[in-house]
Amino acid sequence: MVLLVPVTALTALWTVTVYASISDAAALRNTHRTRDNVSLPCDKVVAALQAERSLSVETLAAGDGATALRAQRATTDAAFTEFRDLSRRYRGSGISADITRARIGDLLATRDSLVLLRTQVDARGAPRAAALSGYTSIISYAFSVSTAAAASSDPLVERVMRTSVALRRTGELLHQQDALLTGVLTAGRFDAGEYQQLIEIVGALRFQIPVAGSTLPGPDQAAFKSMLSGPNFAALRAAEDRILAGGGPGGRVSTSLAVWKATFSPAVRQLYDFLGNGYDKVVAFANAERNRIVFRFALSGVLGLLAILTSLVLSIRIGGSAVRRLSLLRTAATDLAHRRLPEMVLRLRAGEPVEPGDTTLRRSLGDDEIAEVGAALSEVQQSAIDSAANEAALRYDMNKALVNIARRNQTLIARQLEALARTPGGGGADNRATERVEQLAVQMRRHAEHLVILAGSARSRRGLGPEPLATIITRAAGEVEHAERIEIGAVAAVEVPEPAVADIGHLLAELLENGTTFSPPGTLVRVTAELVPDGVMVEIEDQGLGMSASVLDETNRRLAVPQEFDPARSARLGLYVVAFLAAQRGIRVVLRPSRLRGITATVTIPAALAVPTSAPAPPSAAGARRSDAAKLVGMVTRAGRVP
Repeated sequence: MVLLVPVTALTALWTVTVYASISDAAALRNTHRTRDNVSLPCDKVVAALQAERSLSVETLAAGDGATALRAQRATTDAAFTEFRDLSRRYRGSGISADITRARIGDLLATRDSLVLLRTQVDARGAPRAAALSGYTSIISYAFSVSTAAAASSDPLVERVMRTSVALRRTGELLHQQDALLTGVLTAGRFDAGEYQQLIEIVGALRFQIPVAGSTLPGPDQAAFKSMLSGPNFAALRAAEDRILAGGGPGGRVSTSLAVWKATFSPAVRQLYDFLGNGYDKVVAFANAERNRIVFRFALSGVLGLLAILTSLVLSIRIGGSAVRRLSLLRTAATDLAHRRLPEMVLRLRAGEPVEPGDTTLRRSLGDDEIAEVGAALSEVQQSAIDSAANEAALRYDMNKALVNIARRNQTLIARQLEALARTPGGGGADNRATERVEQLAVQMRRHAEHLVILAGSARSRRGLGPEPLATIITRAAGEVEHAERIEIGAVAAVEVPEPAVADIGHLLAELLENGTTFSPPGTLVRVTAELVPDGVMVEIEDQGLGMSASVLDETNRRLAVPQEFDPARSARLGLYVVAFLAAQRGIRVVLRPSRLRGITATVTIPAALAVPTSAPAPPSAAGARRSDAAKLVGMVTRAGRVP
């Protein structure tokens, strides 16, 4: 997957390059279509409008000439129709093409203005200056089409196209001058504003013609300058100077129309002859550029494709090898994490030896970075084994220390209980104090046994044979600090085998102590035991604070599957002991909300540990067979009250 990223990036780059080359070649291929469908038809419209403008101004000045004007109008209409039909074939794309289409629409929309202008000319309702301005405005729309169509993807092609359009705009200035002077010379005088307009046109011509030619290529620029300095344009400039010098605002002119036409026509014809092959040069430039792009596309496209295929083959080979070895490494790491390492840790904690040759990860992964990862994984495995071994040794030593401390405490407590048993009673208050001390000593002994149980060592207290469950419950109740709050209800007549007597008593005492500790003073904790199909079910019900649903579920999970003791959770040490003892004896302990808003602990003792007897054995002091519990048993009655 990692190796596919550079290959994908290379493919995307190659695709973009190929697409750009194809787009540029397609745009240049459309250059001659733009010339044939837009530029040339648009120039015909401009030429027709320029001729119609001169005839219209002449008609307004002379008052006749309608026949020639009608013929020219037909030519103009035919040029518009041809332009409309050919422009529909324009297939350019991009922003410049959208602009060109918009300008084409603007030009075609001027037909209404042209019809209105013709009507005013026919009615002689427009002055010569207004007619001149109206036609010039329509012609400007045509030049906007040519300017938009000059845009190209190649800078050189666009430069030549724009230069050609700029030179044609200077030709339009010449035609504006011709139309103006045609009206003036026909009328024999300047109307208001015409003299000033002529001065502006002549000034614009003499400035713009050299500037427009300055962007031509070298040889064409030399020919253009030669044309401007030639006799035709020299004669044109001389005629302009004579007319400006001889006339004035509202004055008459001495030059005739025939003399002006004889001077104007050669110059403008020479200019348009020079421009005649401009579009052909543009097409030649476009074809050359297109051929260059096609060659570049063929070269870069083929080489790029070969590079992509080579990269793909190498990526597949290298990637396949890497994936294969990484798969082996992943399988080994997963097996190590989920099976082998936990098994080794369990074996180490159990004191079993672990052979390094059987546990070290050995894989032939080559000599690259993947092999280094495999070696690092082997080192991690060995470090984990060493840490687990050290932890197991530390835990073993700690357990031994805790068991030794617990054993010493148990010995001292046993001696204390024996001493208390030999102490003669001195009266009511003395007896109650002695019993209280004995009860606390029994609790201390049970708490000391917690360490022995969690350490996994054998318990020091042993029974003297099977005991009735009622006796075990009574003795367990007597080991609780507030034994007077425990009410023992009906208890099934069953007998517990000797090996399980101490563990079941310890388990029930812990649950009873939880019930009295987490319930308000003065409330009772009720204990009952009844036979069920799979054994005996002991229920311990309190009226305490209860638990939330989430805490109750979490506690039941811990009771069902005992976990390793966590010192950080020593506040629930009793639950760890209950879960540990229940798991050892196959007892099921479940907590649930009680009907009295507290908690009911249900202890299901399997049938193997609860053997039914023929006659029930009521709880009494006789049931407690050890001297240290004889007095405590007498404290508890079925009503849970101290006598």
